[in-house]
Amino acid sequence: MKQVHRYVVYGACIALSLGVLTSAPAAADQRLSEHGISLVEGYASPGLEMEISGIFPHPKEADLYLALANQRPVYRTGQSPKLAESYRGKLLTVNRRGEIVRSSALVDGDYGGLAHHGGFLYVSVLEPAEILKVELATGEIVDRFSIAGPAGGLEFDAQRGVLYAQLFVSHPHLAVIDVETGETIETLWSDESAMGLAKVDGDLLCSWTNSFDEDALSELRLLDNETGKVLGRIALNRVHTSMAPTSDGFIGLVSTDSASGEVRVARYLYDSETAAW
Repeated sequence: MKQVHRYVVYGACIALSLGVLTSAPAAADQRLSEHGISLVEGYASPGLEMEISGIFPHPKEADLYLALANQRPVYRTGQSPKLAESYRGKLLTVNRRGEIVRSSALVDGDYGGLAHHGGFLYVSVLEPAEILKVELATGEIVDRFSIAGPAGGLEFDAQRGVLYAQLFVSHPHLAVIDVETGETIETLWSDESAMGLAKVDGDLLCSWTNSFDEDALSELRLLDNETGKVLGRIALNRVHTSMAPTSDGFIGLVSTDSASGEVRVARYLYDSETAAW
């Protein structure tokens, strides 16, 4: 099995492409519907898989979403840039057509995941390995948390009042972080090829893939809230990467063409009582 993780190479991080759906297969994985997870809609993206990292529905404006743009995307042979250089290294606010309506400077770096809680965004930076606490209203960096290594997926668990950070190199694990102090208070199990995280209807979900090639293996996983261990798996026929929760489900980055790097973000309904694991 190939052990390829988009975060290990700077700039080759989670991509976002939410394109308005004209047909379900264009931006969704049909195997999810077989397990009671329903596609609702999708949106267009400003960049390719390696250009965009970490997404989150805008907490205040329903028709917008947030995306992290990498400073140094790594393109594969035959791929052409899509995102304008002026937006690289920034936090982007994007509409459903994939148009950038605002951009905010952060650290002009390469990023992993994006989470939100209490009016603040949490942004994982790959080098140096840290998490930024950013005020949503102003884009101001108000704090920085050092972590043991670069993190991909981020998620805030409102039930526990902690932030999960998915570290993927050396000793892969989920770091459990106190957002008041920035301290890692616990570590849980994680797989090095894990991607995004989303806490939805009490369930901790994780996307996983072993590569970004045509023959890639990809899964949606149900994780144990206490240990991080895998409780259930749904094999997917498309690569899913970054995830973020919504009020009634989640959004996920879905590859539509591995050769070009094009991706879409699809929004799904999720109910822990009816999802078939």
